[in-house]
Amino acid sequence: MMVFCWRRCGFLMASCGVLCGVFARGVEAQATSKPKSSTSSSSKAGMAVWSPEVQQTLGVSQENFNAEGLNKLTKMQLVALETSARIDPKKGLLTCPVSGTMPAGRIHVFVTVDGDDASIAALAEQVRQAVAALNGVDVVQAAPQADRALHVVIQTQTTGRGLIGYTASYVTATPCVLEKGGKKTDVELKGTLAESSANSKGEGLAQTIATMLDHDLAELRSGVAAK
Repeated sequence: MMVFCWRRCGFLMASCGVLCGVFARGVEAQATSKPKSSTSSSSKAGMAVWSPEVQQTLGVSQENFNAEGLNKLTKMQLVALETSARIDPKKGLLTCPVSGTMPAGRIHVFVTVDGDDASIAALAEQVRQAVAALNGVDVVQAAPQADRALHVVIQTQTTGRGLIGYTASYVTATPCVLEKGGKKTDVELKGTLAESSANSKGEGLAQTIATMLDHDLAELRSGVAAK
């Protein structure tokens, strides 16, 4: 009887130990799983989200917010980025065009063409004509009238036998106005920089430059369309 009781008590004690162990592990699993879900939800809540202020300050639309990777920032990191992007009033107020004005949907482009030889005059006119032929583009005569500027420098390539071709370096820019201390100054924000070459007749050079500009204007066109 004593052996039988001892065996039964031993079995009960062993069973109790197993059950207690399972129960303890279950409690531990619950204790570790709850904070995990809580941490995940709190991290999502703390991530950056798009707002109209983001577009006004950084120029990023709601559609491009994720593509630019801004959704991977925390809210505080986005605030820091917006703060750094804002111009200090003590340093001046920078005003830039955001889209074409009149007529509706048109983009105004200011074109300058310089060179190291008088022979580039004809190419300069070709560049202006190619830009003016772009869809929805008007060539204007002064930077303050423009939504975008295009600056081209054409250099001749020569050998002992004479002219062999041309090289054009060109850069786009956004004309802006900097106001500081009651004085306004025309400034530019540089954009796309590129280079192209052509034979001695300059064939295709103007169209190549205009095509590059057309791609550069895509973002500006989307802004016009949105309005």
